[in-house]
Amino acid sequence: MESIPLNKRIIFALDFADPREALAWVDRIDDQVQFFKVGLQLFLAGGWPVIDHIVSRGNQVMLDLKLYDIPATVQLAVAQFGGRGITFATVHGYGPVVEAALAADSGVRILAVTVLTSMGSQELVELNYQGTVEQLVMARAKRVLSLGCDGLVCSAREAAGLRQELGPEFSMVTPGIRPPDAAANDQQRIATPGRAILDGADYLVIGRPIRDAENPAATIAAIQKEISTALAQNAS
Repeated sequence: MESIPLNKRIIFALDFADPREALAWVDRIDDQVQFFKVGLQLFLAGGWPVIDHIVSRGNQVMLDLKLYDIPATVQLAVAQFGGRGITFATVHGYGPVVEAALAADSGVRILAVTVLTSMGSQELVELNYQGTVEQLVMARAKRVLSLGCDGLVCSAREAAGLRQELGPEFSMVTPGIRPPDAAANDQQRIATPGRAILDGADYLVIGRPIRDAENPAATIAAIQKEISTALAQNAS
């Protein structure tokens, strides 16, 4: 974890409908943050030029499309990611989907989404799943990592258990990060930046708390300070 630069610990979520607005944010903050998430909304609106602009400025990209389809289609889709400078791409944490993404051999690191952070116990009841969210996350995590998946996207609430059970040899990306004074919005399983790092997260996906702040630069600096403090605690 210590080898990751502080300016790449935060993955800023470019959750914008207008590509021009998204790229304006990249230009605005990439002196502090050099890792950006491009999700389905922005990718459909702006396509590869958005990715190319981010990468051309020396930044990293997490392409968060959460692919879920028949394995052959997933493999062909992930093959399109090669040569674009993308660091991470996400797929759903279903064994055959992960295997197909890895088989594409695109040079992009594959992250498996365990359970969406907007999901809670009520949603699992509706899916007729009898266990807890934590049990489902652990089961899916064990399966996809056994297949050679590069890492997981999971709630910070599950981070400590996953690290303890599965060890340090995978990347852990945690959305649903909220500073203590930020609104939860539509996220159910959230944590503060410091708590997520203490519990084993490598990267924190943060969007609205920065985007909606009166002073985004100051908010980023405060979050990075919290991350540094947590890393120092883990190292001691």
